[in-house]
Amino acid sequence: MGSNSRCCKPCIGDRISGLPDAILSHILSFLTTEDAVKTSVLSQRWFDVWTSVPKINLTLGSQAAFEPFAQFVDCVLFFRGSSNIHTFQLRCSVIEEDFCRIDPWIYTAVRRNVVEFEFDLDVDVDSKSLRYEGYELPRRLLMCNTLEVLKLTLNHKDIIINPPSDCFPSLKFLHVTLQYPGGRSLEKLLTCCPVLEDLIIEGHLKDDSVVNINVSAPKLKRLRMRLSMDLVRWDEGDYKMLEYKCKRIYINADAPNLEEFNLQDNFLASYSLNNAKSLSKAMIDLGRLYTLEDPDFARDSADRMHRLFAGIHNVTYLSLSSPVYGDRFTRDRYHLPTFNILNRLELHLEPCFSWQFLTKLLNISPNLEYLVFAIHISCTAKLENRESEFAVGQWSQPDFVPICLTSLKKICIQGFHAWPDEIEVVKYLLKHGEVLNTVKICPSYFHSEEEMKLRQKLSMFPKGSRTCQIEVMKIKS
Repeated sequence: MGSNSRCCKPCIGDRISGLPDAILSHILSFLTTEDAVKTSVLSQRWFDVWTSVPKINLTLGSQAAFEPFAQFVDCVLFFRGSSNIHTFQLRCSVIEEDFCRIDPWIYTAVRRNVVEFEFDLDVDVDSKSLRYEGYELPRRLLMCNTLEVLKLTLNHKDIIINPPSDCFPSLKFLHVTLQYPGGRSLEKLLTCCPVLEDLIIEGHLKDDSVVNINVSAPKLKRLRMRLSMDLVRWDEGDYKMLEYKCKRIYINADAPNLEEFNLQDNFLASYSLNNAKSLSKAMIDLGRLYTLEDPDFARDSADRMHRLFAGIHNVTYLSLSSPVYGDRFTRDRYHLPTFNILNRLELHLEPCFSWQFLTKLLNISPNLEYLVFAIHISCTAKLENRESEFAVGQWSQPDFVPICLTSLKKICIQGFHAWPDEIEVVKYLLKHGEVLNTVKICPSYFHSEEEMKLRQKLSMFPKGSRTCQIEVMKIKS
């Protein structure tokens, strides 16, 4: 037994070392390049495995010295020889004088047929001279035939892009992170990507940010926007500042082949989707945005919502989340287009705002088949204590039965509390849903006795469809 035990240790250790180089390289690709290089001391077998890793991941923090880092990068690229670089990630804090060291690294990545390039450059403010113009991305990178994925962080004016007309010939995926955006680099970048299919723009905007984003991409299929801003809601002066900021942020997209639009934005910038004839899926999340009684903010917010909805009226799938849609100061100020081919609608509601908005959407979605709405109770105490119009329980039946209730087949209600307004909504939908197959209710929290009473109560409601089944989902303990 003792002899067998001693033999097991080297065998177990050799299992990884005995794997083919390609698999070992793949394993090391999950490490930073610095950690991958350290494996060279494990044994002779591991001495140069890191040189064939297809991914280079290099990071220099703001407190670290640049020169040792630069020497390390030079050595890494030298010892890799002519092996291809699939992914090159470079994040570093530098001073202006260090720019000259970066170009050769990017040239090497281009020569080694880089496919994915990620670049985050943070230039020390104190090092910027009076003639500071930022670091200009090398023309060789812009013209790289193998580059398909580009991820950039645009911080102030630290990265300059002056693209020729025929740049990025193979770029299909672009992810841009904005930090204190300035200059026209982003605007230039978004007009010279002839085969771009996926675009992500995200960032946290502050103070006097001026953003003018014009996307012109004939083959763009998916556009995702994730923008946020620090907002304070209850001071009148803050409303004026918020409105001022929103008026300085414009996003326009000309994308005839756009299929999916995903927007997360907590301040409602000005969005225009032009010529989006192929758009089939839209997800709009405006966070906790609401306007309350500020008339100027409400009016301009309504204008922006009208413009936003006008660009997505051809979708078959729509997801909406935010109390601002049903805010009494905006709901009657903007016109919603008819969603003639909308098949699936998902709403994240706040009862203090949104019941009338639900009715509004049902009236303009004549071919709706699947309705999901999640009820979120996050109205602040300040709102709950305001006049009764904000109170929960303000559902009122529409004057005319929405035409979509002749096509609606499935309904799912999440976060159900069995409050009076919620019960009335379910009762109305059951009564008028002529072809309903399933109504699924997911309670927020019920005891078993409450759940049983709810089942009994719902079963007594008249149904417009003989085949309709009501399912009250059990809450997992």
